[in-house]
Amino acid sequence: MLERKHRVQTDRQAAYIAAWQYDQAARAEFGSVIGGVDEAGRGPLAGPVVAAAVILPDGLRGYSLYDSKKLSAADRTKTYELITEHAVSYGIGVIDHAYIDRYNVLQATYEAMRQAVAALRVTPDVLLVDGALIPRMPHAQRKIVRGDQISQSIGAASILAKVMRDRLMEQMDGVFPEYGFAKHMGYGTPQHLQALATYGPCPIHRLTFAPVREAFLRHQGTVQAAGDAPSTPVRADARHAQGLRGEDVAVAALVAKGYRLLERNWRVRAGEIDAIMADGDVLVFVEIRSRSDLDSGAALLAAADSVNGRKRNRLRYLAQVYETFNTALTGLPTRFDVVAVSFSDRSGEPVVEHYIDAF
Repeated sequence: MLERKHRVQTDRQAAYIAAWQYDQAARAEFGSVIGGVDEAGRGPLAGPVVAAAVILPDGLRGYSLYDSKKLSAADRTKTYELITEHAVSYGIGVIDHAYIDRYNVLQATYEAMRQAVAALRVTPDVLLVDGALIPRMPHAQRKIVRGDQISQSIGAASILAKVMRDRLMEQMDGVFPEYGFAKHMGYGTPQHLQALATYGPCPIHRLTFAPVREAFLRHQGTVQAAGDAPSTPVRADARHAQGLRGEDVAVAALVAKGYRLLERNWRVRAGEIDAIMADGDVLVFVEIRSRSDLDSGAALLAAADSVNGRKRNRLRYLAQVYETFNTALTGLPTRFDVVAVSFSDRSGEPVVEHYIDAF
């Protein structure tokens, strides 16, 4: 047993030295400043892609800067601290689920890598990149398949990216505890798939990934197709009637400004967007709030302030869902407007306040 353990340790040390020697050869070929680049998080169903770029000194011979997947979580954390302490420079890039859904995970990976390289304080002579060349990059590059096992610098980048992404997902576990993100980091484990089936996707899920999309359709119901005539349920009580009238007033005011109405009361079971409009080539998601107080100014302010942080996050999520299922609109610039309507003016006419790009 001891002999086998010693053999494993010897083999690992040989691998670490070989990875250092690879980088030494790269320094001799390209120059003394080499940057390793790698990513974590292309495969999960939720959360961001994270990339790291690392420039190491040439004296870390034999250290365990080698393929984050080969290390335990505890060893990764220790090595993360070693890298951040001794690196000449390092940078991190984080691209969220919304970018992934809009442009695809490969483009998100490239963007995260570009961000990570841009964060370096020292200009590299060459970038050693795990598995791919990064588009629109001014530096010399070398693509290395399984680079995190071959290059010490890429191995170090893989560790930084993995640890940083895990920490982000652990934070998300506190926000969405029912999904167990701290255990599976967003990967499609049986536990995660069961949570998706039970609760449907949360705001950090990648809706263009098939298991998430299927869970959304099962859990949330069918999205109203673009262009279908919306059906508005009858609201019997006065408050709902006022809200409906406020929506009519707000939409009419925006149409008078030259906006084009695309959807009214677009809904899925997760929630509703009051109006979706086009302002030129900008896709505008409109939240409409109505109040009836003695002071119209106070009513307007109170209506606008009622769009709190939780509501804003929900609207962002619903907007993402809408764009996912209306691919013809993908790529258009978007914004969120709030229209406050007060029915308190003494003249009896509603007063409208339009907050452009409200959040």
